[in-house]
Amino acid sequence: MARTQNKLTALQIKKLKADPQKSIKIGDGGNLYFRVDPNGSRYWIFNYTRPYTSKRNEMSLGTYPEMPLEEARKVRDEYKVLIQRGIDPAAQRLQHKHQRKHELDHTFQVVAGKWLEKRSIEKKEDSETIRRLNHDVLPYIANLTFDQLTLEVLEDRVFQPILERKAYAVAKRLKSDLNQIFKFARKRKLITYNPIEDIELPSPPKKNHAAIVEPRELALLVKAVWSYDELHPRSLITTQIAIKLSLLIFQRPGEIRQLKKSHYDREKHCLKFIASKTKQDHIVPLSSQAIELLDSIINLYPENEYIFVGREGKGFISENTMNKALERIGFAGKHTAHGSRATARTLLAEIFKQPAEHIEHQLAHRVKDPNGTAYNRTRFLDDRREMMQKWADYLYDLLNDRKIETTILKKDLSLS
Repeated sequence: MARTQNKLTALQIKKLKADPQKSIKIGDGGNLYFRVDPNGSRYWIFNYTRPYTSKRNEMSLGTYPEMPLEEARKVRDEYKVLIQRGIDPAAQRLQHKHQRKHELDHTFQVVAGKWLEKRSIEKKEDSETIRRLNHDVLPYIANLTFDQLTLEVLEDRVFQPILERKAYAVAKRLKSDLNQIFKFARKRKLITYNPIEDIELPSPPKKNHAAIVEPRELALLVKAVWSYDELHPRSLITTQIAIKLSLLIFQRPGEIRQLKKSHYDREKHCLKFIASKTKQDHIVPLSSQAIELLDSIINLYPENEYIFVGREGKGFISENTMNKALERIGFAGKHTAHGSRATARTLLAEIFKQPAEHIEHQLAHRVKDPNGTAYNRTRFLDDRREMMQKWADYLYDLLNDRKIETTILKKDLSLS
């Protein structure tokens, strides 16, 4: 008795050649057909009667050889079971397609992107948030939908790896980022519960920003920093310049890392940006040495808006770049990039007798004078410009072994 189903063999399918004049259609039984068109296209067809309407319908199951004979038969058998249950395979496939599209439109990556677009319209600065998402979130949950992002998934895939590397500050900031994204998703009716609210993070060990405040130690630091390119020739030139500039202008590390070319006013010898803590306009007068350093890298990456460009010419250097560089040259636990602020603050006051108002304005601290006048970005600008040049000259004197003893003597006398 002839078989009514599974009549074809894999060899028959493989050897079947196209007819340039017409399409060839051979049956495997059970309403499964293999078709070869004149142009050489080879694919499987399932021909069936639709439930309820009783109309004939022809479905393409997939192309050959991507879908081999055994897989085509498996799909055919699944569709026949659906038909017996009164379900139209074509309608179900369309429903699954719409469902999949809905899922793809509501993955974490897509929704986070829409949240960032909204913030961009609101003129919010999110470069650090984007960096954190790209590094610590998207590689692990980008394609998951929000109903898949349970508390356990978020803890295991996102926060645990961050805590294992003891990046407590990153975990804290990322929790805040994700909380905003999940609130955004809840407003769009994608979730009813925000699991980020139940993420518990350990308190980070308290630590101060290590800073060198003794001239002799500072001399060693300056020499090591200015030799960084020789000690680590494969390091980024932007890293080499960043740690030098950090000592020269003693602004917050995040402000230095995120400096844009538009912040640099070469003609007026200064930097102009919004201070990260006070959110006020801030002017940083530049010494001739700082200008020389900035000029050396300002045009390294013409297409990038940032000065201290990261690896592969993208974005800007990462959060720990400068501190890692200082650790590599032997100053782990002794000095940090943020510590350069304390270094300058201490020595400018002790050695150079600079007024506190000049120093505090240069540090972009929110200060008021005795009359209650709030911070003004142009206040003491000429005095601060002179102070910054003196500070730069002092660092270069330390670098070249000049005036060190005199400087220490002046400091000692001031304490007597």
